[in-house]
Amino acid sequence: MTYSIHQVADLLGISTYRIRYYHDHGMLPYVKRDAHNNRIFDDSDIDWLRIIICLRATGMPVERICHYLDLVQEGDATIPERYQMMKAQQDRTLSEIQDLQDHLTTINCKVDGYAEILATGAPDKFAPRRPTQPTAQS
Repeated sequence: MTYSIHQVADLLGISTYRIRYYHDHGMLPYVKRDAHNNRIFDDSDIDWLRIIICLRATGMPVERICHYLDLVQEGDATIPERYQMMKAQQDRTLSEIQDLQDHLTTINCKVDGYAEILATGAPDKFAPRRPTQPTAQS
């Protein structure tokens, strides 16, 4: 099955501009064009896009993604390097998830505190202190 750029954008929830950017930067090497020079995507191209979207969403720079995609095209001899790249990305992503979990714990405490205040009418006891301004000494 083949898809237009608009169908792919709708399917993946990204802009056509982003798809064109990825294609123009060599990240979608197998996309074909029709008689009117419009890009035509197949399921394999969509799989490539899903990988690109995932890696970008987890913070991998475009240059690293391009390198990874080049390695894939070079074949199985590059699997050890690809493994290391994905392992590093996995570690970074897990670290970000832990950071977000820590932030969520703080937010959950605030939500619970405000819910209690709203239910009981108690005053808010949390008042961050402002740093004291240094006094001007004459």
